[in-house]
Amino acid sequence: LDWWHADRSCEQRFAQLLFEPQDSERGSLGKLLQSHHIRGSVWLNERDGVLHKPKWRRDHVVPVLVFGDKTDTKYVKVLSDFPALPAVTACAHLQWDTRTQEIATIFSYAVPAFINEFQLRGFVDEEDFVRFALIVHGHHSPYLPVFRADGQWHHFCVTWQQENGTWAIYADGKRRASASGLCAVGPSAPQAIYGQGTFIIGQDQDSLGGTFREKESFSGNITDLHIWQKVLGAEQIEKVRSCWVVEQDLVFGWSSKALEVESTVQEVTARFLCPGPVEECRVFEVGSSGFSYASCLQSLPFICRYRKDAYWQLKKAQLETSHSLVGRVNTLAERTVIPENLFTSGVQDMNLSVALGALDVLTTVLREAETPVLESSELLAVLQLLKQVSDVEVQEGEDLEMLEQLGQDYVEVMELILEEQNIETWSSVSQVIRGPMAVVELCDRMVSHLAPLLTAGRTKITIQHGNVG
Repeated sequence: LDWWHADRSCEQRFAQLLFEPQDSERGSLGKLLQSHHIRGSVWLNERDGVLHKPKWRRDHVVPVLVFGDKTDTKYVKVLSDFPALPAVTACAHLQWDTRTQEIATIFSYAVPAFINEFQLRGFVDEEDFVRFALIVHGHHSPYLPVFRADGQWHHFCVTWQQENGTWAIYADGKRRASASGLCAVGPSAPQAIYGQGTFIIGQDQDSLGGTFREKESFSGNITDLHIWQKVLGAEQIEKVRSCWVVEQDLVFGWSSKALEVESTVQEVTARFLCPGPVEECRVFEVGSSGFSYASCLQSLPFICRYRKDAYWQLKKAQLETSHSLVGRVNTLAERTVIPENLFTSGVQDMNLSVALGALDVLTTVLREAETPVLESSELLAVLQLLKQVSDVEVQEGEDLEMLEQLGQDYVEVMELILEEQNIETWSSVSQVIRGPMAVVELCDRMVSHLAPLLTAGRTKITIQHGNVG
C-alpha cells in the first residue's frame, strides 16, 4: 500500500508500522525479511509523524510562452530530433484563454506520411469545462472534460502506447480519461508514432511545419512541456506535476534554447509555484539493510509490528471468542461489517453511507442486550470499526442529516462500550488498548468530520448519549 494506507492498516490491527531497527538489528532483520521473499524497500514508521508535516511547495523560475490571441502566425517549434515512439507521454502546465469556445490546438506533431500523427486539441464546453481530445495517426479520441475553464494554471499529461492503442489524459495529477483502440486496425496495426517529425506548439499543421489556420490555433499560456518515449505511471505524473523532472526516457525537456519562437509570441519568465507535495517517507532497504526515502504515494510492502505483550493479549482474545456479537452484526447487515479475525481484517475505505450503515447495525445489536457485557475480542472488534469510521473522508456536498446521524451513532456506541459492566473487559486488553482514553482520541478524530454542520446560523452542536457527550 502507499505509506498512509499502510500506517492505517497497521493501526487498525492494533499494531504499528515497523520502526527503524537499531544498528545491531539491521542485518538480522534484513535476513529475516529475505527469508520471507521480501525484497527491495519496505515502509518505516516516521517518529516525528509525517502526517503532520505541512504540504510544502517548490517554486521555480520558468520561461512561459504567451499566445495572446488566436492567429495563423504565432507558433513555436520544438528543436529536437524525435525517435520513433512506441509509447509517449507529454506533460505541460497550461493557462487556458477562456474568451473563446473554438477548438484550439495545444500541440501538433507531423511527419510526411501523416500530418496528424500526434496531436492534442481542446475547447471550452457550455458548462465551462475544458475538453481535450488526443489524435494519433489521424485517429481521434472523443473530447472529454479535464479541468474547469477558470483561467488558472492547470497541469496536464497525455499518454499513448502502441500496444492496443491505449491512451490516457491526466489533469492536476488525476486520471480524467482513458481507453484503448486509438490506433489503425488491420494486419500492420498498431504502428509506433513515426520519428523525425516536426513538433509545433500552438498550431495545427495542415502541411509539414506550416499552413496554420487562425480558427484552430491556441491562445493562452504554456510552460514546462516535457516529452518521454514511455508511458509514465500515476506516481511519476504526480512528481512531474510538482516540478520534478523524470530524466529516464526523456526525449524533450523544457528549455528556451531548444525552441524556435515566432517573433510575435511573447516569452516571459515567471516564478511558478508548483502544486506539491511529493512527500517522501522513510524506507528500509532489505537487500543492503540501509535506509532511504521514497515517495509516500508509492505502493510498497509494509510490516506491522506488535509489542509482545499486546500480541499475546490479542491472540488470547481471538482464541477465546464466541463470535456472538460479530455473528449477529454481520447477519443483520447481510455482509461482513466486522471481520471474524482481528489479525487479517483488511482496511475498508469507507464512505459516509457505508459507515452510517455499519454503525446503525452495531447500535441495534448493542441495544438488544439491555446491559451488554462484551468479550475481549468483541470490544476490540468494535474499536476496530470505530477506527475505520473515524477515518472516513467526508466529501463536499455530503448529506448533512446523514453526517449528523453518524455523529449520534458514534457517541451512542462509545457510551455502550464504556458502561461500567465492561471494566474487566477493558482490563483484559490493557496492553492492546491503553484504556478508554483511546476512544476519546478516536472521538476527537471523528468529530473533526462534523465541521460542515456548523454554519453562521448554527455555531454549536451538542451530541449526547447517556453519560457521554
